[in-house]
Amino acid sequence: MNMISRAKSVRQKLGLPTLCLLLCILLANTEMPAAKTYYVRTDGGSTTQCTGLANAPYLGSGAAQPCAWDHPFRALPPGGAARIAGGDTLIIAGGDYKMGYDAPETGNCSSDAAWDCVMPPIPSGADPNHPTRILGAGWNTGSSSPPELWGTERANWILNLTGSSNVHIAWLEITDHSDCVEFYIGGLECKRDNYSFGAWAPVGIYAQDSTNVLLQNLNIHGLAHSGVWAGRLTDWTVENVRIAANGWVGWDGDIGASSSN
Repeated sequence: MNMISRAKSVRQKLGLPTLCLLLCILLANTEMPAAKTYYVRTDGGSTTQCTGLANAPYLGSGAAQPCAWDHPFRALPPGGAARIAGGDTLIIAGGDYKMGYDAPETGNCSSDAAWDCVMPPIPSGADPNHPTRILGAGWNTGSSSPPELWGTERANWILNLTGSSNVHIAWLEITDHSDCVEFYIGGLECKRDNYSFGAWAPVGIYAQDSTNVLLQNLNIHGLAHSGVWAGRLTDWTVENVRIAANGWVGWDGDIGASSSN
């Protein structure tokens, strides 16, 4: 019996509805790639020194050790490809992390365009039930102070959700270390003309074309322009998020043409 005849025989015996049901069962039981949990802590190491897959310090010697990375840029390097995948979790321990030029993992950046020294977009999770998660340690218990991600050298933004969907961000302080206001006139203006620009960043979170995002227990404050700059969003949830004392606006929904959500 040739292949076509065998296929007809199977179809006749099972019937088309049964074949469709079997196919649906097979697809439903297809396992998704196992998600990984990565760790960042101030006493961690580089991507050469540590795997990032253990919540432990780098002990000072060896390569590919089971220890945490020392900075969020190790997971999401400026000018490079993300080292975490969609559906993974990045847990950041307490402490402060400089986000911008001259931070760890910024070798692809240039002082001539220090504002572009920002992380790539957070990879999208597969679906709302399998989000990519960027979390401060203690996010589910509040047992420790959230880590501080602070922008410097005019970095365009601190967290980047351009095209990022199915993402959960929680228990972070997002700020900078300057009281300057971008484009201000009268004594508080930020330095924009040439490097070094100082310890400021205009925006905390930037997002566009993004769906199914949960922002939870964040403190976004003191940025030089906007706390959040985001448009073309679908199904975002903002829960217990403080946005305060930013230079011009808390939440700016105007990203240009076709900004509506």
